Amino acid sequence: MRIHELPATTVTVFGAARSGLGAVRLLKSAGAVVRLVDEKATGENLRLQQELLGEGISSFFGPIPFEVVDDAQFFVKSPGIPPTHPLVCYARERGCRIVSEVELAAAFLPPQNKIVAVTGTNGKTTTTAWISHLLTCSGFYAPACGNIGLAFSEAVRDFLAKQTTGAAAIFVVEVSSFQLEDIEDFRPDVAVLTNLAPDHLDRYPSYREYVAAKENIVKNMCAPDALVWNSDNPDSVHFAPHAAVRRLAFSATRMPPSSGAGLLNGMLTMDTDETGTVPLLGVGELPLVGKHNVENALASALAAFLAGASLQAIREGLRSFQGVEHRIEFCGELRGVRFYNDSKATNLDSLEKALQSFSEPVILIAGGRDKKSDYVSLLPLVRERVKALLTIGEAAPLIENAWSRWVPTQRVATMEDAVRCAMRLAQAGDVVLLSPACASYDMYRNFEERGRHFKDCVRRLIEQSS
Repeated sequence: MRIHELPATTVTVFGAARSGLGAVRLLKSAGAVVRLVDEKATGENLRLQQELLGEGISSFFGPIPFEVVDDAQFFVKSPGIPPTHPLVCYARERGCRIVSEVELAAAFLPPQNKIVAVTGTNGKTTTTAWISHLLTCSGFYAPACGNIGLAFSEAVRDFLAKQTTGAAAIFVVEVSSFQLEDIEDFRPDVAVLTNLAPDHLDRYPSYREYVAAKENIVKNMCAPDALVWNSDNPDSVHFAPHAAVRRLAFSATRMPPSSGAGLLNGMLTMDTDETGTVPLLGVGELPLVGKHNVENALASALAAFLAGASLQAIREGLRSFQGVEHRIEFCGELRGVRFYNDSKATNLDSLEKALQSFSEPVILIAGGRDKKSDYVSLLPLVRERVKALLTIGEAAPLIENAWSRWVPTQRVATMEDAVRCAMRLAQAGDVVLLSPACASYDMYRNFEERGRHFKDCVRRLIEQSS
């Protein structure tokens, strides 16, 4: 990345969401000449333009003239921008170096700092937050960042601005396939693969190409580094077979035959060269429900230990972790009906895990922007667990075609309608679950906005009924 040359470097950053803003501010702090461009000339972006101007950062919103790339030595592409975008293609054709925001952020870190990077199809955010919690319990400064919400570059800028003693940090970074597409030198000390399942097939021509983007996480890793992977997930077994890393498996059904973590006599147990076989805690002591959260806990324990956490801190942190927003998040109860926000469930695999977490009848709210999902494949579980289905958004007709013959189904126009209708259909003991199995971009800016709107609707319903 040649950080020492940045004061004489011109950089164009494409995309004004969190990662783009983090990138421009980190680059500006290093003295680079930086400009931010985005195709959306919204009122919010125009207000942002004035804010950035006050920070000495130029920006351009609206139809982008390709000349913004002509004098740039670097082109930082936000993860939401596909590699086939005309401006990206133009930058590539003229030989401009294209890097991802996580690549940029990692290049600013002094060598004594560590990176734990978490990828996979589902469970990334919970696992990222849980690892951060375990390391914090062990006394480390270990911010959770990346695709989890706080941009990696923003976390690095904050750390460098406050850091005066030479102390090291451990950055726990959630990385999506989109963020890994433009990796050059990014090298985690520990990588975690939570699982693999078809996703984002609206962006990738095939499942194999989606997995190939994920495999970039180990592209630069070598023998001292470690990959933590899910041996219960068939596709994970074949992940990056030629990577020269130490591999440690985790399993929520058994103890792995080699180094790793799993279940032994109902106990979460770790078995590594450094520890031997040591019990951590009983499954019933975990604060989060579901087999998928046993997997998340085991992956987190292994990764945190490899990054330096003590066994005592891991035990304490496994018990005290309270989960993260939008992941099967309890958000209220009315007349014996419990409401759960699982807005992060943007694919079928996530919805499957959510439905498997409940034994109660479920009123399911699903829909949004389709990602070329095979909804029929989940029909047996939907028939078994879902009492009634409320469809919403662009994918509503596709979901109805797959499930409505076997499950009572109603289409709703808004989230407010969905919550009110769910309450009319529910009885005491039922669960109302927002688990969309789709992206949010047809109605919301992101899954967080969707989840918070759902929670606001639930809160207003409860207040009106009191």
